[in-house]
Amino acid sequence: MAAEGEFTIPASKLSPKKQIVFALWIFERMLPRTVAFCTDTGVDFSCCLQTRDAAWNYIETASERRALYRSLSDACLKNAPDTEEFAHEMTSDALDAFITTVHIMQFILDGRFDHITSVSTLATDSVDGYLANLEPGIVMTKEIEARIASHPLMREELQRQKNDVEFLAALPDHFDNKTITALKERSSRQPSLVPLAR
Repeated sequence: MAAEGEFTIPASKLSPKKQIVFALWIFERMLPRTVAFCTDTGVDFSCCLQTRDAAWNYIETASERRALYRSLSDACLKNAPDTEEFAHEMTSDALDAFITTVHIMQFILDGRFDHITSVSTLATDSVDGYLANLEPGIVMTKEIEARIASHPLMREELQRQKNDVEFLAALPDHFDNKTITALKERSSRQPSLVPLAR
C-alpha cells in the first residue's frame, strides 16, 4: 500500500465494513489472472469465490459465521499454489489472490488493519512481479526498481486504491441495500490488475 500519508484519507480511517469492500475490490482486480492460472493448471479456486461471497454476506447481514470464515481461510491457504511446484507465468499472481482471501477472512475474524495493508501490498507485489518479468535482465538493479515504481501500471493501481478509499470515505457508514448493490456493481467492473497476456 502507498504510505498512509500519501492518501488524502487513510484507509485506516474507514469503517471495518468499508475496509472489507476496499479489499474485495482489490481481490476482483486480481481475479482474472487467477482464473486463467487455475483454468490452465486445474487448481481449484472455488474457496476464493466462496470467500468473496461470505465477505459480501457479512457486509449485508453482519452475521457472525466464525467457523465458516476460519474454514474458508484454511481452505484458501491450503489450496494456494506453490511457486516451486508450478512453472506457469501467473503462479505468483494466483498465490497473491489466494492469500488475499485469507487476509479478508482473518480481518473479519480479528479486525486487525494489518490484514488490509497486506491485501494492498499483495496487489502492488503482483504488479511489481509482472513488470519485473518484462525486464530483459535477471538481476534487479536500482534503475529497474525505479522504472517499475514509476511504470504506468504501478501508478494506476496506486491511484485506484486511492480513489477506492476516497469513494468509500464519502459514503455513510451504514450501508442500505441500494448502496450494497451499487458497491457490488462497482466490484464487478474492476479491471484486471495487470494484462492477462504479456
